[in-house]
Amino acid sequence: MVNVLLGIRMAFAGGRESLARMALMAVGVAIGVPLVLVAVSALPILQSHVDRLAWHRTTAQSPPTAPDHAMWLAVTDRYAGRDVIRVHVAPLGPRPPVPPGVERLPGPGEKVVSPALAELMRTVPDDQLGDRYPGRVVGGIGPDGLIMPDELVAIIGQTPEQMSAMHGSSEIQGIERPGAGLDLAGLWGVLFGIVSVLVVGPVVVFIAMTTRVGGPRRELRFAAVRLAGATRLQTAVLAATETALAAVAGTLLGWLAYVLLRPVVASQVTLGHGMPIFVDDVRVPLAALLAVLLGVPLVAVGTTLVALRPVQLTPLGVRHRARRRPPGLWRLVPILVGLVGLAYSVRLAKDVQPADMSLLDQVVLQVLPMVSVLSILVGFFLAGAWVCMWASRGMARLSRSATTLMVARRIAADPYSTFRMVGGAAIAVYVATSLGFAVASSEGPGRDANQSLFSPGRPVLDPGVVAVHVRDVPEADLAPLMSDGVVVARLGPGERIVVSCVELAKVTDLGCPLPAYREGVPFGQDYLRAEDLFTVPYPGATSQDLIFQPSALAEPGPDAGELPVKTLLIPTDGSTAAQERVRTLAAVTVPMSRSKTSDDVAAGPLLDVTAFGAVLPYALVFILIFTACGLTVSVIAGVLERRLPFAVLRASGVRLGELRRMVLLETGAPLALTVLFGVGLATLQALATIPPEHWMPPSAGYLAGLGGGVLAAFAVSLIALPFMDAATRLDTVRYE
Repeated sequence: MVNVLLGIRMAFAGGRESLARMALMAVGVAIGVPLVLVAVSALPILQSHVDRLAWHRTTAQSPPTAPDHAMWLAVTDRYAGRDVIRVHVAPLGPRPPVPPGVERLPGPGEKVVSPALAELMRTVPDDQLGDRYPGRVVGGIGPDGLIMPDELVAIIGQTPEQMSAMHGSSEIQGIERPGAGLDLAGLWGVLFGIVSVLVVGPVVVFIAMTTRVGGPRRELRFAAVRLAGATRLQTAVLAATETALAAVAGTLLGWLAYVLLRPVVASQVTLGHGMPIFVDDVRVPLAALLAVLLGVPLVAVGTTLVALRPVQLTPLGVRHRARRRPPGLWRLVPILVGLVGLAYSVRLAKDVQPADMSLLDQVVLQVLPMVSVLSILVGFFLAGAWVCMWASRGMARLSRSATTLMVARRIAADPYSTFRMVGGAAIAVYVATSLGFAVASSEGPGRDANQSLFSPGRPVLDPGVVAVHVRDVPEADLAPLMSDGVVVARLGPGERIVVSCVELAKVTDLGCPLPAYREGVPFGQDYLRAEDLFTVPYPGATSQDLIFQPSALAEPGPDAGELPVKTLLIPTDGSTAAQERVRTLAAVTVPMSRSKTSDDVAAGPLLDVTAFGAVLPYALVFILIFTACGLTVSVIAGVLERRLPFAVLRASGVRLGELRRMVLLETGAPLALTVLFGVGLATLQALATIPPEHWMPPSAGYLAGLGGGVLAAFAVSLIALPFMDAATRLDTVRYE
């Protein structure tokens, strides 16, 4: 305890320099902590989404949650490009199961709606929306029953007799409860593992870098303490105490910043629905929160203790450091291994069908990409010093002044420390450039606005046509939907769609003969687009339910009129109002029906890489903030650590402007070369993972924004140069 108190006293007794160093460490940690917490909250956000969707997955097999049963029919409807969940219910006793967010089930002639749907119905004519949900509004659906604040949901009360007459209704004994694990947990684990490596890794490096501010001068002070008789443990406690004070303060500030930023994060996360999520869903589990809040100070303290090792071993040799061996070419090996691993995993996913994969192939496909990216990052850290060494050699060869030559010699003497100054910025540029390649390649030649790397292609429906899916409904019940021009597609044996290609061509861009699936034909073929037209989740309200997919398309035969109707393709005048009236008529005529328009049939990709495009502006902001902070820390640390040498140079006749130019060159030249190295590495990674026919460089605007952000960050870092005058005055030499 005495050593801790002495460490606190020494931390605050070092004057303005010591206080400035601690403040800078605290600010650096405060910037890094919220970034780490946001990355850690990604999976909990997805799990909260799955939990909120639980009651939408209610079926007859759901476990009991109430003494009595109820009739249930849930349907996903659409309005103006937005999903609307429509649930018809009828209690079969006084105590039926009740969904979350409502106090009771609505009775016949009643309905409860979400706040967003209630507001929307007040602004839209009833024949376009409100008539789909008969009855009077008797209440609202609270946040517990919504996946997002703006979700459109209606629960409509019916009588048991009405529900029995509805096709697709079932008797339930309970509401599905949260508890299902995250779907595709393995895939999401790999994706977010890669994100964690790319985002959290540089942030931890930045935090470790801030704790090294003023390191050499601190080493001198603690070396004096060791020579005065302090033990290794006492010296370590003194050093750790000073770092821990700043790290704990920065961690608490960072946690407070994360709490304040949660509404901002929630407003930008849509999870594919186009609506912001609840602020309460942006959370970090207690165990992960404690790990971050305790781990960040431990990382900072550990960095200090590692840097203190030379003091502990040879306190007399702190001022006389031996020149380290220059970095070798072997440091590029992890990068090559990572690129080969990524290329192999992409080839494996492309050449081997999922059904033919062995267990080993599946494990390799899940683990290898993340390990490969980690190998590339490790190689980046190792190769950075090698790049800085070549930067120093180039500067020495091209130098025309003594100051430039001095900078080159200093970098050559310790390229490892030089890369630590600019490495965080270079890695951040590498991450942003990799994201830019992914987005640009997903929008490359041959793709339209609705097509991504894994999507079937543009919508097949003609504009203004509404496709109404009415499987297993007697044809007599469909009379209100029948009119001139309606094309009827029927369901044949073996899940085949039976429809005339001549009729189908009237409402789609397909022609004769009907498209057929052909092995080896790339995505975008007509069959996949036609299949997407008839594919629909059935009969539940979400994509968690069984999806109907046709096995083939066939021309009608002589007995085609006896087959059940699968889909009605209803043309309209093309106006939004006319299409919504058809949807409303379909919802009233056949409550279990589902409808699509050309906008809804726009094929959604299996892996929507273009969704990352919305993240790019925030990535640029991240680059600006991260790079500015890292470079500012580096410049300030360089000035503080070499205050005496700079003062001696100034006293010997070197002008103040030349000293400032030395600091600028020492930071700017390695930064430029390592940033180019990061861009080149991202390019090689894109070539290894993206097929040549889809490869596209990021747009000129994106690259210009990225470069402008780095330049702006470098300009911000130069705020330390005006302090060079005060740091190199002659009294500094006399004091030393």
